[in-house]
Amino acid sequence: MDPRGEVPEKYWELIERYRGELVNQALAICGKLEDAEDVVQETLCEAFRDPAKLAQARSLGAFLRSINRANALNRTRDRKRDAAKSGRKQLEAPARLVTTGGFSLLELRDSVAKAIETLPPHLRTVVVLRYWQHLSYEEMAARLNVPSGTVGRLLYEATLALYDKLKIHLETPAAPPAQPNPSAPDASKEPCS
Repeated sequence: MDPRGEVPEKYWELIERYRGELVNQALAICGKLEDAEDVVQETLCEAFRDPAKLAQARSLGAFLRSINRANALNRTRDRKRDAAKSGRKQLEAPARLVTTGGFSLLELRDSVAKAIETLPPHLRTVVVLRYWQHLSYEEMAARLNVPSGTVGRLLYEATLALYDKLKIHLETPAAPPAQPNPSAPDASKEPCS
């Protein structure tokens, strides 16, 4: 279906006439061609949404440029706000990497993998089926040829065994972050002579 059939021909003429200028304006503000093209799309949709407002505009070019400028500034402001949020999250990330017991996630993941390897085969199998292959109890029961209740019991046994092997990671208190000693001399300053 031709999209031009849905929009009056006069609008397509306006799009062709002003699109390049609007993209350049938005590009100057946003700095990225993809963002500029999205801004122009928003501008044209907004302008054509209210034909009466469009018809009342003294200068159609000025009207479109003012909408386009506002949309581009909004896009830029949103991008900066998103970048600031992302930056804050990255600064907080190291604090989130430390888990219970002061172990990093990588150390904990390695410990969990080693603990699973030490489980008896029947318990290791249910852990892998449930948490790696994401099978339901019914799917696990069919695969293992056991009742669903047995699957639940085996997972419970596996959980207890894993807890026993990993409890050192759960019970070791986290080491507090190192704090500078305010009474210690500042090594960055040269001593007075």
